[in-house]
Amino acid sequence: MLDELAAAYGTAFSLRIPRMPEPMVFFSDPAAIKEIWSSDPETLRAGEANIILRAALGPSSLLLLDGVEHLRERRLMLPPFHGDRMRAYGAAMRDATLREVGRWPIGRTLPVHASMQAITLDVIMRTIFGVGDDPELAPLRDALVRWTTLGTSRVGTALLLLTPPEYAQRVQALASRGVGRFLPWAPIVRAQRDADRLVRDIIAQRRRDGTAGRDDVLSMLLDARDEHGNAMTDDELRDEMLTLLLAGHETTATTLAWALHHLLASPAWLARVRAEVDEVVGVRGLVASEHLERLVLVDATIKETLRLTPIIPLVARRVARPTTIGGYALPANSIACASIYLVHHRADLWSEPRRFDPSRFVGKKPDPTHYFPFGGGTRRCLGMAFASYEMKVVLASLLAHVDLAPAPGARVRLVRRGITLAPSGGMPLIVTRRR
Repeated sequence: MLDELAAAYGTAFSLRIPRMPEPMVFFSDPAAIKEIWSSDPETLRAGEANIILRAALGPSSLLLLDGVEHLRERRLMLPPFHGDRMRAYGAAMRDATLREVGRWPIGRTLPVHASMQAITLDVIMRTIFGVGDDPELAPLRDALVRWTTLGTSRVGTALLLLTPPEYAQRVQALASRGVGRFLPWAPIVRAQRDADRLVRDIIAQRRRDGTAGRDDVLSMLLDARDEHGNAMTDDELRDEMLTLLLAGHETTATTLAWALHHLLASPAWLARVRAEVDEVVGVRGLVASEHLERLVLVDATIKETLRLTPIIPLVARRVARPTTIGGYALPANSIACASIYLVHHRADLWSEPRRFDPSRFVGKKPDPTHYFPFGGGTRRCLGMAFASYEMKVVLASLLAHVDLAPAPGARVRLVRRGITLAPSGGMPLIVTRRR
């Protein structure tokens, strides 16, 4: 649809969406994208544009905040994702990958997306709570898997996209009592409430036990103080924990599944990337932090995957007061959309834009108005460096330990999973041998 609209109307067009009184205005001209990134955040408000996520993540999620509240929360959450802290998690990322790979069957079709979700959920659980095998965390892991699976199903996607935000809590309440318990979305609500309760229990227990000697994200946030000396409340911690748990594993897993799809569809590139992994990592196949800077093609593969198949198709801002973007006057309450998909597929910015070619990113730093899979400006994803680091560790570890092939007869296409775009069929492949 976006391709057709861009072909018909050019680099700026508007859509009218049911239940939205003002239009969504899509931009794919780099000059307009730059204006969006540099605009006054009081005029273009990202949190208000993400309101459909409020029922799931809560009003204190970093994704839902604007203005001084967003700045305060972002400052509190930044230290756990600093480069030094991120590198400390590298071994956990590698070990989670090898545990999962050890369970893969040889010669049978494997829907690898679910395996990527298992890896990234394991990593994010260990990162946030500092433990991964603790039996007490098993119920939370189960609730998150159920919530993610049900929430990204057709019913869950429809519930997310079609329920007006102001009615979302009423819909949830209806599903929890009387005949509402038998509604199609009732299992989603139960999984969400289970996850919410368990996260709050963990926060309360950590407050009781203390944070001495711990370096996980939850402990660091419990100790964090803003410029006025105030700590985060339980409600704020709950919303941020769920935001990190959900956003921190689902999007990363989907990118890894797409990366494997593109590599398997491009045997020459698969051979080149694997040869680099073998040379840099060595025969033991244990990826370490000192290897990552030399894994140039692995890094380029992930970047090209995010260009060709971005997980989110757009970045949105709600216009708080009338403004002009790209020469067009936008009324208050309209939604300004920086179209990731369209910009990433512009033929004047990317030669043969539909071809998978990681060399585009070898020794080159893309313009942030030409390439922005993690958003841009002051709202660029807080976890960008963490996710990029994790994807390099996981992809290199996979290629170091197994040989992969496309599943016979499988035709992978793009499908919607909630607000994300993923490969169909769980991205089926076959492990041909262990290396």
